[in-house]
Amino acid sequence: MSLAEMLYRLSEKLLSSLQRFGVATSSVVPTADLSRFAPLFIGAHADIPHQLYSAAAEEIMQGKLRVFALDFVSEPVPQWNRDPKTGTVAPLIFAKTLDYRNQVLVGDIKYLWEPNRHLHLVTLAQAYHLTGERRYVDGIRNHLDSWFDQCPYLKGPNWTSSLELAIRLINWSITWQLIGGLGSVIFSDEEGKRFRDRWLGTIYQHMHYILSSEISYGAFPILSN
Repeated sequence: MSLAEMLYRLSEKLLSSLQRFGVATSSVVPTADLSRFAPLFIGAHADIPHQLYSAAAEEIMQGKLRVFALDFVSEPVPQWNRDPKTGTVAPLIFAKTLDYRNQVLVGDIKYLWEPNRHLHLVTLAQAYHLTGERRYVDGIRNHLDSWFDQCPYLKGPNWTSSLELAIRLINWSITWQLIGGLGSVIFSDEEGKRFRDRWLGTIYQHMHYILSSEISYGAFPILSN
């Protein structure tokens, strides 16, 4: 092991120890600045036939998710910390001390992580964007609310990998724009505004997590060469 790698591993261990006790975390989320609008990157094409998107969205609404070789994983409310392949439920311990490669403790992490990337939320958002049917956007809210409840900040397998957080953010950003952004019907009432703030807060925590990991890694550029 090179000196640079030893220093990197030491910095990671130090950061993890600090975060375990609430230091260098984003447990307190600042109020979102709703006056700032990100540029749209989703095109609007009214001539796209919606049937395929609606059919795929209907399966998701029925609790059916496709995960790799598993044809369907049927659950009304997804169990986000459960590996659908083995049925193993990973513990909600501090994420950076969780050995996600331990199949006895976690199951097959690839199968657990896949639905947590939330690509299926993009499908629901596409169906809503093309049809305007409110129930699709309500389905998105139900899935996200359950994810926020089951995957608290820095706890469990879904807070162990910066890559997984980044992929989830990409799919959230596409979903956000397809449902109308801040002007979405899903945020129109008081409960919707509370959900919006909860989602934005979790987005902030994802970004903080990724940035802190990148700063730690970037401190030793030899490792990235």
